[in-house]
Amino acid sequence: MSLSMPSRRLVRGSSKVKEALARAIDPDPQARVRWERKMAIRQVTNGTDAYSVEPRHLRIARTERVLKSKSPWLPTSVKKLVHLARQIQGKNVEDAMVQMKYSKKKMAAEVITQLNIAKDLAVAERGMGLGFKDQKPPAMEIQRKDGKWFTVTDPTKMYIAEAWVNKGPLRARSPDYRARGRMFLKDSPSTSLSVVLKEHKTLVREHQEREHRKKKQGPWVHLPDRPITAQRAHYSW
Repeated sequence: MSLSMPSRRLVRGSSKVKEALARAIDPDPQARVRWERKMAIRQVTNGTDAYSVEPRHLRIARTERVLKSKSPWLPTSVKKLVHLARQIQGKNVEDAMVQMKYSKKKMAAEVITQLNIAKDLAVAERGMGLGFKDQKPPAMEIQRKDGKWFTVTDPTKMYIAEAWVNKGPLRARSPDYRARGRMFLKDSPSTSLSVVLKEHKTLVREHQEREHRKKKQGPWVHLPDRPITAQRAHYSW
């Protein structure tokens, strides 16, 4: 009886044929085309209308360029690589390379290699750091989030906005022989480095948003006049 009944996997499984997959993924192609055309028209209309309000995240994604790069697993630990990640965070790519060039850490050379790879990908894939063809905009003095003042001479110059490390799998486990005939197992960890590259125009936008927020907030009132609330005809104590 069990031989005549089909297996549960065959009954519940799906066909790998292209036509069957198309019916499951795209059941109504004409409706999908109409919806895509409607969304494209809406996006173009909102983008060209001077009175339309574009969402903030869409405006940032349209006007600013970002690249995220992750290195392969490096033969080091999180405790060692995290200090280098904190050292290069917030610096320009060139300044971070100079810091790693004169660092005594073993993984500093590998960090330079990963920064070069991320920089090349940003230039080739995102068009970042190419400068201006005709004339550069005037230099602008801005204040960063940490309170330090910074002069922006080239808005397309790249900097490391974020840098963090990820714990990877163990590379090996070797014996560690100790005194009195004891032995421990020593693990060899692996860690990866992830960086997010952005342009200086992002710093300019963040500075302008902070200044606009300060002006919109207004001066601080020490003792504001507030209405009396929770009035009762008898004492509350």
